[in-house]
Amino acid sequence: MPNLIRPVLPGEVEIAIGVIGSRAQTQILRHLAILGPSAIGRLQAAMDISRPSLNRHLEALSKAGLVQTDPPAGMRQGRDVVYAVQLARLRGLAREYISYVEGN
Repeated sequence: MPNLIRPVLPGEVEIAIGVIGSRAQTQILRHLAILGPSAIGRLQAAMDISRPSLNRHLEALSKAGLVQTDPPAGMRQGRDVVYAVQLARLRGLAREYISYVEGN
């Protein structure tokens, strides 16, 4: 079996592909855009996803800068965390992805 060589892509394009390729993460972003900033319980009620999966996807989206948490990690101390989609960041990733695909 031949080894597949992964092309070297710009970092922002890699992030965009990761989000675009994940139905769950796309749905989370969509629900946050529709619902507005939400605690995990509200978000989970709107989606058919387990709490551990939702936590994992929210962490990945947060690392990518697509979801902001309030309070930020490390300052929570038992407080409910509210998640908000970062639409400007999402639009920027979409532009980077399209630009790459167009050869720019």
